[in-house]
Amino acid sequence: MSGIYVHIPFCKQACSYCDFYFVTKSDQKENFIQALIAEIAALEGQLFTEEVATSIYFGGGTPSLLSADQLGRIIFELERVFRLELDELTIEMNPDNVTPYYLKSLKACGFDRISMGVQSFSEKSLNFMNRAHDRTQALQALEDIVTSSFKNYTVDLIYGQPDQTSAELQEDIDQLMVFNPPHISAYALTIEHNTRLAKQVELGRVKPADDDDVADQMDLLAKILGNYGFNRYEVNSFAKERFQARHNQIYWTHGNYLGLGPGAHSFWWPKTPVEKERLMGYDMGFFRGLSSEQPTALRWSNPKDFTGYIHKKNEYQKSIYTLVESISELSLAEEYIWLGLRTSRGFDRNVLAERYNYKCDAKQQKRLESLVKDGKIRQSGESFSLTREGVRIADYIALDLLS
Repeated sequence: MSGIYVHIPFCKQACSYCDFYFVTKSDQKENFIQALIAEIAALEGQLFTEEVATSIYFGGGTPSLLSADQLGRIIFELERVFRLELDELTIEMNPDNVTPYYLKSLKACGFDRISMGVQSFSEKSLNFMNRAHDRTQALQALEDIVTSSFKNYTVDLIYGQPDQTSAELQEDIDQLMVFNPPHISAYALTIEHNTRLAKQVELGRVKPADDDDVADQMDLLAKILGNYGFNRYEVNSFAKERFQARHNQIYWTHGNYLGLGPGAHSFWWPKTPVEKERLMGYDMGFFRGLSSEQPTALRWSNPKDFTGYIHKKNEYQKSIYTLVESISELSLAEEYIWLGLRTSRGFDRNVLAERYNYKCDAKQQKRLESLVKDGKIRQSGESFSLTREGVRIADYIALDLLS
C-alpha cells in the first residue's frame, strides 16, 4: 500500500510548541491551491502515480482553513492523476473551524475521517500553548462531529505540560470521554527547536515537566483509556476496535508515501531494479547528483519556501525535492525495529530476515532474552513487542538494542 500526504501550510497563529512548517498568509490561499494543483499535474505518468494509493491525509498547518470547494478541487486533481483505491481520506481540523455545514460539505468532498487537535479543555493550558480555540469551541466542535455523519474521527490531547497535575489530565480525559471518540492520539509535550516554547525554556521562563511525572501521566492515560475500551496500538495512539489510523501505519511499516506541498516529506522503497533506476532519476531527473552508490530507498522533503512554491508552480516542481536522504538496507532494518517497538505489533525476526536481509547478532539476542526475562518485552514465536512496563522506556529499549 502507499499513501499521499497533502500539506496545507496555513495557520491563524503559531502554537507555542509547534515546529511544523506554516504561514499566516491567508490572502494567498488561491495562489497556493493553483500551485498545489500544478505540482500534482506535473507528476502525471511518473513512478509515484503508478502504485495504488490507499490513503490520503490532509495535514498542516490547518487544512480546515480552506473551503470545501477549494479542498474538492485538490481532490479532483488527485483523482485524475493518481491511482486511488482509498480506505481512508483524512483532514486535520481545528475546533474553531468546525460547523455542521462545513462537516456536511467535507463529507460531500469524500472525506471520511477527521483529526481534530483539541489538546486540552483547560483554558490555562490552551493559553499556554497559544491555541486558536477555547474550551467552549472545543466542546461545541465535538458535539457537532458526534451529531454529524462522520463516524471515524480522532482527537488529539497533549499531556506532560509544565505544572500540569495528574488531576488536570484526568479532567481532560473525563471531559473527552463524554463524547466517546473512536480514536485518541495523546502526546507528551516536547520542546522542539526554533519554537516559542523552546525560547521560553531557554530564557528560564518555563520549566519543563519532570520526566518521572510525564511517565506517570502516560501510565494514568493508558490505564483510564484501557478501562474505556481503547486499545493502545502505538505509543501515542489509542483506538476502539476497527478504528486504527490506516494512514499512520503506512509510515510505521515502510509503506511508500508521497508528500505534496511546501515542507512535505516523502519516502519511496522501489520494488524492482527498474523502479530503482526510475526513482534515482534516469527518466525523471529529480535526484540527479545524488551519490552514485545505489541506496535501497530514498527519503526527501519539499523546500519550506511558500513564496517560491506559489510563484514558480511547474518550474518549482522540477527541482522540488531537497534534503534527499539515501537509506541503506541496514538503516531500514534498524528503523523497522525501532518503529515496531513503538507499536503493539512489535517486530518479527522473520520479517527482518526476509524483507531487510538482517539478522540479530549474539549480543542482541542475549539482550532480547534479558528484556523478556525482566518483563519489558513479550515474545510470541519470532515476534517481540513491548509490555506496558516496556512502553514507558520504548525509545531507550530500541536504542539499547540497536547500539
